[in-house]
Order: sequence, then C-alpha cells, then structure tokens
Amino acid sequence: MDINNYISSGIIEMYVMGICSPEEKAELELLRLQYPELHTAIIEFEKAFENNLLHSGTEEPGAATDESILQTLKSLQAPAPVISINAKPTETKKANWMMPVAATAILLLGISGIYNYTMYKKVQAQELALATKDKDSSLPAADYAVMKNPAITPVAMYGVAPYTLCRCTMYWDKKTGKAYIMIHHLIPSPEDKKYQLWAMVNNKPVNVGMVHDEIRDRFIELANVPEGATAFSVTLENIGANQTPSTDKTFLYGKI
Repeated sequence: MDINNYISSGIIEMYVMGICSPEEKAELELLRLQYPELHTAIIEFEKAFENNLLHSGTEEPGAATDESILQTLKSLQAPAPVISINAKPTETKKANWMMPVAATAILLLGISGIYNYTMYKKVQAQELALATKDKDSSLPAADYAVMKNPAITPVAMYGVAPYTLCRCTMYWDKKTGKAYIMIHHLIPSPEDKKYQLWAMVNNKPVNVGMVHDEIRDRFIELANVPEGATAFSVTLENIGANQTPSTDKTFLYGKI
C-alpha cells in the first residue's frame, strides 16, 4: 500500500470528524498501528482542527467575512443566521458568531474529505484494471467471463506490512457465494502450510477455505463465501481446519 496516497486521500479528515463508515474506520485504525506516519498525521490533524475551532471566534468578523459565511450557508441549504455587524461586540455575540463558523468549517471539511476519498478509490480501481489488462488475452474463457461480469464484485487485496509487495485480485459472486482469486505477487507457501481466505462478517473472521497458491495466472476458485462480508484477508496457516486466523501472518487484506 502507498501510505502517502492513503494519507492524502481525505480519509483522515473524515475519520477525525466521524463521517467515515465503520469499515473505513476499522481499516484506518488497523493501518495506523502498522504505519507510524499515518498515526502521526491523524494526531496532527486532530490538534490543528481543535485549535482552529477554539480560536475561530476570538476576533469580531468584518462585513466581508459575514457575507462569505452567509453565502456558504445558503449554498449548503442551511438556515442563514442573522448576524449584527454594527452592534458593539460582546462575549455573547462572539460565542454566537463562532457557532455558524464552526458548523461551516465542519461541513466544508467533511465535503472535501468525502470528495478526496472518492477520487482516491476511483484511482485505486483504475490501477487495478491496468494491472489485470495485460493478462486478459491469456486468461481462460471462464476466467475472462468472471472479470467482465458486472454482477460480480471485484476486491483488490493489498499486502499487509511487512508483506507490502504482495498483491492479488478477488472477485466475489454474491449470488453463488463463490470467490475467484488471482495471484499477482505472493510468496510461495511452504510444504507444511497453506494460505487461507477469511471473510469479515460483523467484525468477526469466518473461514472461507484454503488458497492453493501453486495456481498462478488464472483464478483459484473457493466456495461458501458468507453473506454480509465487508472485508477479506489471507493468512498463512498450518494445513488443517483452522477456525481463527493467525493475525501475525496476515499477508493480504481488502475491503468492499
């Protein structure tokens, strides 16, 4: 994962302001444990945001500022407050004036964060499409049909530190409950171990099955993907019936 692109995507702003989804929040909190620079960026934005709100009402606004705030609120279809700019300033008026400023700042930052994160996701999808484009011509017809089926959900699986170079693509057919995994970069599993796919359902891992990574350049098919999955991970496990993942051996992670 390119953590710098992730930091600049807008997800930090959405997280601090509490407007990201539970899945996005869980992903960020997992990644901040792996990337110190992400944790630092979150702390710095929290401090800057708090400081901005605490000091935004220390000075009485001028006419130009009043008009800017009113126009912004109108554009967001929010009721415009009546602001007196001629009356003698008092502590009460300063406090009242600070409320629409803070509300406007939160709305604008929220909109900006959502827009940036949406564009970040679009770029990710484009990169995934480019990564698989060159393989299309050599794929079996059945695999090619999976990739082109709009009813099947693609899931980009990225490497988890320290295995950040690992990559694979998964396609999930929600109607049949099947998953189709194609390996791009993944360390070959040793003889006594196998990769295992897990689905996150209600924040709990559910075993989907073993990933036979000796299969390359075409899809590895697994069945019985549970309904309601919001994310997937691949861990390296001892061969057998493992019911809980070895989180310290997580090689891949991807979310819907």
